[in-house]
Amino acid sequence: MRTFMRLALIALAATIVRIAGQLCIPAGRQSVLAPSIFAQNGTMPAAFTVYGLLAYGLIAAMFLLVRDGIPGRGPVRGLKYGLSCCAVWVVYLWEPLPHVAPLDRITYPLADGAALLVMGLLCGALLPARAAVQRTPLRLLPAAAVAVCFWAGRLVQYRVVGIYSAFEAQPVQTLLWTALTGACVGLTMAWLRRAVAAHGRLRRAALLGLLLFGADLLLFNFFMPLVFDADIPDLLLRTLTDVLAVAAGCLAFGEEGEER
Repeated sequence: MRTFMRLALIALAATIVRIAGQLCIPAGRQSVLAPSIFAQNGTMPAAFTVYGLLAYGLIAAMFLLVRDGIPGRGPVRGLKYGLSCCAVWVVYLWEPLPHVAPLDRITYPLADGAALLVMGLLCGALLPARAAVQRTPLRLLPAAAVAVCFWAGRLVQYRVVGIYSAFEAQPVQTLLWTALTGACVGLTMAWLRRAVAAHGRLRRAALLGLLLFGADLLLFNFFMPLVFDADIPDLLLRTLTDVLAVAAGCLAFGEEGEER
């Protein structure tokens, strides 16, 4: 119960920071996506608050899975975890999409990043790890495998499935973003892999790709339907494909002695 209350406090603080950040973002206009039902009936602030508490609470809870494997002391461990979540959210916020305005690529990363960093600091302060850990090297080859799998999965989505994207209008920018995002996710998974205590290639890939990345991405993506009338099947498809691609790449993370 004590841990639950601490997680609730962390989620509340992160949600307050995120709402404060949202209030500082200039109101923009876009004609691509219609407003969500929450925006139309005036319940978006309440829905955003409830979902924010759930999302930040669950992301904070995942810190419990890796806290003992992150180097550092106290809030520093939590800050590092918050930065790993922030890296994934920010690079996804830079995705070229028809409804995203240029200013949104600055304001939303700042607002989301601030909330995640506060969440991370509080995780380190309120959910302390048991002991210090020894630093281990960052494995770049498995990180590259994650990046390649992500890129391949996205290419299938763009060319075969036809997901909502700017690929037809901005193919070069979209592919550059895909390469950048794959590299960022690969390095993030390589860093988190050092903190994961799971044994066995499949179990480790599931923990990294399906939970630490997958749950984080799912929670991030479903902030969107709170604001816009998003295509939910498309959103689920792109989320599931990205998660499975990253999980497949995470199979490259073997035991310490196997990785090169």
